[in-house]
Amino acid sequence: MKKKPDNSEEKELFRAWLRGVKPLTHTKVETQKNPLSSPRRQAVIQEPPSADLLFSDYEKFESVKSEDFLEFARPGLQHKVLRKMRQGQYNPEGILDLHGKTVTEARESLSTFLLQCEKKGLRHILIIHGKGRQGDTPVLKNKLNNWLRQIEQVIAFCTAIPKNGGSGAVYVLLRAKH
Repeated sequence: MKKKPDNSEEKELFRAWLRGVKPLTHTKVETQKNPLSSPRRQAVIQEPPSADLLFSDYEKFESVKSEDFLEFARPGLQHKVLRKMRQGQYNPEGILDLHGKTVTEARESLSTFLLQCEKKGLRHILIIHGKGRQGDTPVLKNKLNNWLRQIEQVIAFCTAIPKNGGSGAVYVLLRAKH
């Protein structure tokens, strides 16, 4: 089995998330017939105290080039909605420009932006990632393609039409606020 590469940033996020957790002092374990539906179990499952969403870089998708069209949709999304997104028929309610940022800056900005969109109830957003340098594989485009798929709140995304950035930007559809 291959050992995963050391990623001190992810380790630090994990440590921050576990801050304040105390070890168990007993060894007896009580079992329940349906642990997922118990109120006690539901109370334990919480979002990490950090304001950041956690993205993994371990999940790899086939690398995309600058001019490649990106598209992703969760099962159950109506084809009509995805078609309208591809055609740029939804006006972006929020725009995030990651163009020129480092991967770390982009990750932090994306996390903060998505949390703000969720709080404000924004559903249709535009994320500008840039096209990358001539001849190079676009780093942020590939990272976004990976990260956005990991976020439950993201229902779909696709490459924007030319007037909104073309292959250097993506439209993103977010879940409705509960």
